[in-house]
Amino acid sequence: MEDKKTIEQQVAEAILQRATATIEIAGKSYDIAPPTPATLILVSELTAQLPTIDRNTKDILGETLRTAKDSKVLGRIAATLILGAKRIREAHTVTIGTTRRWSWRRLRFETTEETMPEVDFIARTVLEEVSTVTLAKAIGQRFLDMQVGDFFGLTTSLSETNILRPTREVEQTASGASS
Repeated sequence: MEDKKTIEQQVAEAILQRATATIEIAGKSYDIAPPTPATLILVSELTAQLPTIDRNTKDILGETLRTAKDSKVLGRIAATLILGAKRIREAHTVTIGTTRRWSWRRLRFETTEETMPEVDFIARTVLEEVSTVTLAKAIGQRFLDMQVGDFFGLTTSLSETNILRPTREVEQTASGASS
């Protein structure tokens, strides 16, 4: 008899092990996107939306509860790390339900599908189904896989090049005036 794994176990195995190339969330498998600068940039934009946390507080529970309401972006960060910027830009959708109703005008049943963006579906599912410990480990491991150090080195060296480049100052004179 085959053991069924919880979503937490599937997330942990898929994200924490480099050999795994897919993750299963809510019964659907997703390929884990390879690390790209575009994905890192998207994640950077999302982390800027996280609330500011007072690390020096003595009331950790109070501070956590105060900021938790503004931390829904954690699910979006996890979904972005799983899907990658390219797949998010492609705007895939997920069918989350169907409704069947009788149409008197057409004299038949009509089926309508309720869909939502894939990234929002994964973000919601991660927040509802994955434990906090698993989410923290998964995001941390994906950051390691994202080659953040290499990205930092690249952006730092390019920034230094920009700072060190000599600039030419130009003096402007009023039109018709001699210099």
